[in-house]
Amino acid sequence: MHRLTLSILALLSLAALPACKRIQDKLERLAEKSGALPPKPAPKPAEPQLTPEQELIEKKLKDSAMLEAAAPEPVIPAAPAFELNKSANVAVLGYHDVRDRGGSPMLIAGSKFREQMQAIKDSQIPVIPLADVMAWKKGEKNIPQESIVITFDDGWEGVYTYAYPVLKEFGFPFTVYLYKKYVNIGGRSMNWAQIKEMMQHGCEIGSHSVSHESLKKKPKGKMTDADFQQWILSELKDSREFLEQNLKVKIPSFAYPYGIFDDAIMETGLQIGYESLVTVNGQKVGWETPNGKLGRYIIHGDSDTNFKLATSFRGRGDVASNKFLLADAKDESGKLIVELTPKPDSIITDRRPMIEASLANVGAVIPESVKLRIGGLGTVPALYDEASKSLRYQFPYRIRREEVVVSLTFQRQDAPQAEVINWRFKVDLAASYTPEAAEK
Repeated sequence: MHRLTLSILALLSLAALPACKRIQDKLERLAEKSGALPPKPAPKPAEPQLTPEQELIEKKLKDSAMLEAAAPEPVIPAAPAFELNKSANVAVLGYHDVRDRGGSPMLIAGSKFREQMQAIKDSQIPVIPLADVMAWKKGEKNIPQESIVITFDDGWEGVYTYAYPVLKEFGFPFTVYLYKKYVNIGGRSMNWAQIKEMMQHGCEIGSHSVSHESLKKKPKGKMTDADFQQWILSELKDSREFLEQNLKVKIPSFAYPYGIFDDAIMETGLQIGYESLVTVNGQKVGWETPNGKLGRYIIHGDSDTNFKLATSFRGRGDVASNKFLLADAKDESGKLIVELTPKPDSIITDRRPMIEASLANVGAVIPESVKLRIGGLGTVPALYDEASKSLRYQFPYRIRREEVVVSLTFQRQDAPQAEVINWRFKVDLAASYTPEAAEK
């Protein structure tokens, strides 16, 4: 048997030639019978002929598969482009020295300063750094619709001793304008260590000239016009370089001594690289305010006059005249005093929201005292229903900014002053551009 197998395999190797195809087939059958090769698999049955209906279905399936493979990925609309809110307003406060007692226009008592800062804190009007204001004016970012900037001139040690602890406690950023001849000289001037410590907790530094002399008055002694112009340049430039060398930071802002300047001085300051120059003119800073003429409300001693002007935005009472309630304030039973919609600090997708406030838990309210203000719009014609004590206002257009600030004012019948609740909510602008939102 072994010899037969070898003989068959030898003959198979010869049968591989095309001319011996018939012999090869015969030998393969003989090898299969003897067990030398495995049997061939049975041939597959022929596919049945497709009917015309089946051929049509088959064609549709093939065509749809081709279309599916060639179809592009669905395009998701991009988020809306950044849009700058040019209607914001900023109140810049200007202080000088702070001590345990007041007594002069340039000196405010520490207790009065704390009282004013507490009023700002309670009002929930944001305090922002001057750098944010300039970034906004350069079109780089938005700032709150209404905000406050706090500044100090000269570099008195009382700022470090009395004002700085309060500002640090409340988390308020601030700017100190220093002049070269009153830095680290002893007495009541701040030293470098105090300045650097404050810089670690929200303090920006600005320049206030070299000598603190009026930039429009020639110094004593003979001085030509050319010499005077050179002196002005040195007052602006040398003070900045002095601060930058000692503090290792950029000094982008300048405060005119006594607020005295003219357009030529302003242009010189801008040309040598100051981003902003601040005055003592009591007016809000807006988008169109020239960078070389940023107004400030100078606080004179313990008087609240300029403070009230500064913290009153577009007809709303100043922060010292109203009682401010937190948006989540509750009564003795644990209920919200005022229920607000949209909820404070929430994120909504409806770009024409209904603003609502329920005063049902407040008690008796003077109807005409109920007012609603919206940042950028001012006081709006909200509808107040006395029976349900509910206030409603439908936004008249699609919101185009990410944050909305709302202020509700009301006065109880037995209260001596009005109460104010400020709250804000955000709008998810990108959500309204998604395919799902477009289908709604």
